[in-house]
Amino acid sequence: MQQPSSPVGNDGSDRDRAYDLILIGSGMGALTVASLMAQLRGKRVLVLERHFKAGGFTHDFKRQQFHWDVGIHYIGQMDEGSSMRQIFDLVTQKSVQWNKMPEPFERFIYPNLTFDLYGDPKRFQADLIWQFPEEKRSIQKYFRDLKKAAAVLFLHTLQVNGNWLFKLISYLAELWSGIGLDLTTQDYLDRHFTNPQLKSLLVSQWGDYGIPPRQSPFAVHATLVTHYLNGGYYPIGGAGTIAQSVKAIVEGQDGRILLNREVTEILIENNRAVGVKVCKVNALAEREEIYYAPVIVSDTGAATTYLKLIPRTYPIPFRAALQQFIQQHSSITNVTLYLGLSNDPKTLGFRGENHWIYEAMDHNQTYEQRQQWIFSGKAPQCYLSFPSLKDPHARAHTAEMVAWVDYDAFTQWKTQPWLHRDGNYQQLKERISQTLIQQVDRHYPGFAKLVTYHELSTPLTNEHFTGHFKGGIYGLPAIAERLAPQNTAWTKAETPVPGLYLTGADLYMGGIVPAILAGIITVSCLPDGISLPQVFVTASKQQKRDRLNKPKST
Repeated sequence: MQQPSSPVGNDGSDRDRAYDLILIGSGMGALTVASLMAQLRGKRVLVLERHFKAGGFTHDFKRQQFHWDVGIHYIGQMDEGSSMRQIFDLVTQKSVQWNKMPEPFERFIYPNLTFDLYGDPKRFQADLIWQFPEEKRSIQKYFRDLKKAAAVLFLHTLQVNGNWLFKLISYLAELWSGIGLDLTTQDYLDRHFTNPQLKSLLVSQWGDYGIPPRQSPFAVHATLVTHYLNGGYYPIGGAGTIAQSVKAIVEGQDGRILLNREVTEILIENNRAVGVKVCKVNALAEREEIYYAPVIVSDTGAATTYLKLIPRTYPIPFRAALQQFIQQHSSITNVTLYLGLSNDPKTLGFRGENHWIYEAMDHNQTYEQRQQWIFSGKAPQCYLSFPSLKDPHARAHTAEMVAWVDYDAFTQWKTQPWLHRDGNYQQLKERISQTLIQQVDRHYPGFAKLVTYHELSTPLTNEHFTGHFKGGIYGLPAIAERLAPQNTAWTKAETPVPGLYLTGADLYMGGIVPAILAGIITVSCLPDGISLPQVFVTASKQQKRDRLNKPKST
């Protein structure tokens, strides 16, 4: 372990200040890195989180008897025996159990059109063909192309962070598939389909990556759709169990997860990252701390890392280009409405499925309305889910709603402190809340009467707790420009600063499973790290070992 090259504070010993590895942020990417390096390399890890709860968008919270997750609404690929389930079990040491959502697990609602999505790719395809028989061949091709396009994006991510072999494989994959990363979802749909309803239906889940068809690469869309082809899962006991499981693993190697610690600067000496400067949030005295490690991993996103945490005096060749990108392309921002219910929503026919409600068929137009609707009184779309119906351990009935908004609509309250913003802000939040509640009530009469508690978070809430640029929830927008060859340096695990690495959504794309994969990619790039194939092999061996050691039932 590298010892501090500068004096430590007088409020802790050298051992309290020096670690093998420091993680900035405690999102899923950071938790993956922390768990694997602690477990498989015996590293003493420090995780620093500015929030008062660990987990990033995987954390949960309570009000009265109600319980919600802030970011995990459902996850795909958690079926028993899948490679991603094996990875998740390795990262959490099987401390997180999963409940499969009821079927259908998604419902898409449009004017004069409703479609139920089942976690069976064959049924999904058959249901589309039954409803749009004239598009049969195009639908069949679409399902073939989904896997090709998803592979292109994943191999591109490996190519950016890998060796010459990954670069060659990625190049050949793009030639084989005929699908480039600059092909938008809208262009793909227009090229292969004629029915406008079918085009809209196929992209009903675009909110899961936050980019409408005209802007999203088809490869990003395909990655999301393939992720959910076999249905959705929810963590039993809530998403908070994820950070709890990793905390136990980190502490088992004498590491720590410290909360209310906002990293304000990455310390660089002799052109190498050697530590971090930290501000203790809400502390009355001794607010500044310094920690040291030979390896530092940032899970705060490329924008925050390069434009805020690395000193401006350190030369980053692409800093100006990155700054220009985030100014030109809006962060993906939302409001989330947390609802406590007085009665079981099953009384209205809900069973635990997600509902995507759209008031028009044009998703691009819906996205363009994200700023105006909060003042007009009618939301163009919303996502509705029921945590209490997905979690068998839930003790009270709850719902969550998500709708897309523009950060700029909230900037006048940016400088006001959390929980102390003025009456106009509170009135706006109440108007948004009632607009969303009434939107669902129009589709499902009686819903509004079930609501006994409501609380709304805005992009300012996300910005306050995460530090993400403009409160964005999916990192840098995964548009074609971000994936272009000249911009890949922004999203590499290895940074231009020796000893400093990135992980999280910006390495791949938004979502829990992409963040896990980003964590694995980062681990493969670290000194004394673990290669990506080795992680998958280790996870598979653990599952086989657990299966052999499992007592046989009599």
